[in-house]
Amino acid sequence: MSVLVVDVGTQRLKVSIIDENGEVISKVSEEYDPPYISPKPGWAEVDVEGIFGRFVEMASVLKGKDTVEAITVTTQRDSLVFVDRSGKPVRRTILWLDHRLADYDLKLPFFLNLVYTLAGAKGVIRSVYRQAKVNWIRQNEPDVWKNTYKVLQMGGYFVSRMTGNFVDSVASQVGHIPFDYKRRDWCSPRDIKSYLFPIPREKLPDLMPPSKVAGNLRREIAMKIGIKSVPVVLSGSDKACEILGLGVEDDATAALSLSTTSIAATTTRKYFEPLPHLPPYPGIIPGTYNPEVEIFRGFWLVRWFRDEFAYLEKSQAKERNLQAEKLLEKLLKSTPAGSLGLITHPYWTPSLDKPQIRGSILGFSSFHKREHIYRSLIEGLFFALREGKERLERRGKLKFGRIAVGGGASRSDEVVKIAASVMNRPIYRSVSEASMIGAAMVALVGVGKFSNYHEAIFSMKKLEGPFEPDPHLVDLYSEIYERVYKKIYKKVKKLTAEIEEIISST
Repeated sequence: MSVLVVDVGTQRLKVSIIDENGEVISKVSEEYDPPYISPKPGWAEVDVEGIFGRFVEMASVLKGKDTVEAITVTTQRDSLVFVDRSGKPVRRTILWLDHRLADYDLKLPFFLNLVYTLAGAKGVIRSVYRQAKVNWIRQNEPDVWKNTYKVLQMGGYFVSRMTGNFVDSVASQVGHIPFDYKRRDWCSPRDIKSYLFPIPREKLPDLMPPSKVAGNLRREIAMKIGIKSVPVVLSGSDKACEILGLGVEDDATAALSLSTTSIAATTTRKYFEPLPHLPPYPGIIPGTYNPEVEIFRGFWLVRWFRDEFAYLEKSQAKERNLQAEKLLEKLLKSTPAGSLGLITHPYWTPSLDKPQIRGSILGFSSFHKREHIYRSLIEGLFFALREGKERLERRGKLKFGRIAVGGGASRSDEVVKIAASVMNRPIYRSVSEASMIGAAMVALVGVGKFSNYHEAIFSMKKLEGPFEPDPHLVDLYSEIYERVYKKIYKKVKKLTAEIEEIISST
């Protein structure tokens, strides 16, 4: 028995067939080129219809489709699709990394306004309201809003195209939407999020728990792919599925996602906010949450470096039919730990707890070369993830004994070795695409192959390791982290705020 899994990422579309043992029978992967459309600086939009069409084409060439008994989809988060009554998008999808901001025209009831003023949260409320793309649409494209029948996460859009039903998984509801994360359902009208993200209930899809069947795959789509009309099983967002695929069932283990958006996360039955006013997200396993700390442009920085500084590796990779990132391993191997004093603060996009920040690289001197920049980017990302891990431990009163990593960058041995030494913990690495393995686990629970998630994890989890910390590097990295890295934000936030003010006035 196998599952056809679709993974709609920010940089890449992947389609795989995965069996009950966690083995990838066949796989097709394609990087978006360009990754998004940018009508104005800082904007990021995609043609989600085109992505769906490409999925069908890619799935049609997969081998081993005769064993497929279900299909599921896992996608990036907080990229909303506005569709009409027929399910057709009424505009391009605005991605989560889009920087446009809505005007602040929020009118809160007196009591809520008083409560959040006394709590000192008015600045957070203003920032979150302006970031919500649904507010920008309402203000700037009223015709689009008028013609919107449903507002869907990207996964919900794929499910509606596959089945004709406007339903989505509880574990996919992450973003600027009126969702009650503690109750795992849409908010009541009195909830603050119903004011921050004013989407009427009738414009939202019906929610179901992960592993439930949303419907059967439409016959015309099944015929194009070359499979029978199998059940479409709801899974969850890419991060929720990745955490499951890494086998993180409880809060003894931390999960690090080394992807476009990088996170430090865990699975817990305890509801706690990893940052003030930031809820833990719904986990796949019933009754669990995935508290996390995000670096929004995490290992996207690898792509940034590749495109801006690694022309030689890109050319060689094209000639040898390899990914350029594979050749960048040489730069890590040839560069000493600590990057000869270069330290990266990897916030090319501000984080929720660091709203007034821009990315920076400190410590340049005449002897630095591009390989030092590259290693500094990787080290800086792990300093940020260590900070996130420590925040989870502090806020949740936890102590992680080990760490599991997934995501594209985890395929690099050198990257994982750096992670182990920065974190000072043994690291276990996913052998396959953890998000796709996790989604396949959910689907196989849904069709009854496994009776619960523990059973699915036992049969399908594919980890290798441990990668042990290098004792000689642990002290070096800890000293850099404690004496320099942790102080950067407080030192530069006023300067970056000045930069923003100067640029915005020109």
